[in-house]
Parts: sequence; structure tokens; C-alpha cells
Amino acid sequence: MIREYTFSWPVRRLALLGLSGVAVFGAAIIALHLTGSGVDWTDGYVSDLANQPFGWLFMGGAFVHGWGNLALTLALRGALRPGPLRTWAVLLFGLASAGILLAALFPIEAPGQAPNVPGQIHRGAASIAFALELAALFVFSAAFRRQRAWRRWRAVSLALSAIAATAVTAFVLAIQLDIAPGLAERVALAIFLVWEIWACVQIIRPQQKPEPARIRP
Repeated sequence: MIREYTFSWPVRRLALLGLSGVAVFGAAIIALHLTGSGVDWTDGYVSDLANQPFGWLFMGGAFVHGWGNLALTLALRGALRPGPLRTWAVLLFGLASAGILLAALFPIEAPGQAPNVPGQIHRGAASIAFALELAALFVFSAAFRRQRAWRRWRAVSLALSAIAATAVTAFVLAIQLDIAPGLAERVALAIFLVWEIWACVQIIRPQQKPEPARIRP
């Protein structure tokens, strides 16, 4: 068996940028929680981290994540053959990435303050990004079934998509019932990040292929 890269370097480079975006965002959230952000991780929303002393770290991480997801969008476009499913999946994921960027530019208002325009833009952009990315995950899963390079990994993508859908539903219910909405949001967000990491790794890593048969003299 030999190991060869399935996708070209430009496509893998975009996936590396996407992976870097996830890493920066994840590191920012972890760092803010470890430094005592003051936001209750069970009841406080992730967006509330923007109003902490090091809130710029969260906004910067979210902004980098948005650009990273745009890079992953292009990487997935280059890693899939043309077709309607690829077109829709890339469009949905790209729009979700733009929503992340928009949410990063407009921080939510501090707890206890009256809703303001930046906060409303943030909530609207973040909510739309959640919905669009969830839809994109399912469409990508369908597209993978028709792609030879992705077919055997389609079940993993579909399973993560189903888990993400369950987590988002639980998050909506947690908001309505006011039962640990912050925890529910973090679980849903973590699953999205896992899918993004998984997709990046599939593009970046080399695949094992059988060695070509040698012709005996």
C-alpha cells in the first residue's frame, strides 16, 4: 500500500486554512472559560463572552472562524465534482460562513441591557448561520454519496449531521424552557466544529492506495 494525496495542494491549502479557523475559535473560547470569563457556561450564551474584559478575543476568534469556513467552502467545492448537490451545499455553507462573519462584527449587548441594533444583527446572523450550516451538512452528506472519493465517509457525515440536528433542536427547546440554554448551545456548536474538523482532515490527509502491479520481465 502507498499513501497518496487525493486532492491537489491548492484544495488542501484551503482546508488547512479552514482547520486553522476552527482551531483559533476553539482556542479563544477555551481560553476565555479558563481565565474566568464570568459567563455561566450552563445559562450564559457563548456570545456573552464578547462583553467580558477579553471579549475582543472571542470576537477575533469568531471572525477568523468565519474566514476559515469560507476557505473550507472553497476547499469542499474543489474536492467535489460539479453537480446540483455540490452547488447547493457550497452555497448554503458559504452563506453560513458569511453569517458567522457578520455576527462577529456586531457584538451582542451585555446582559441586563436593552436590546440594541448591533445585538439584534448578531442574534439574527448567528441564528441564520446555525440553520444554514445544518442544512449544508445534510446536503453535503447527500453529495458525498455520489462522489467516489467521499462515498465511504458519507455515513460519518450523515451521523454528525443527525446529531447536529438533534443538538440544535435541544438548543431551541432549552431556550423556550429556559433550561441550561448555554450548555445546549455549546453542545450544538461543538458538533458543528467537529464536522468542520472532520471535513478538513478528509481533504488534507493522504489516502492509502494499492501499489500498481509490477510487470515481470
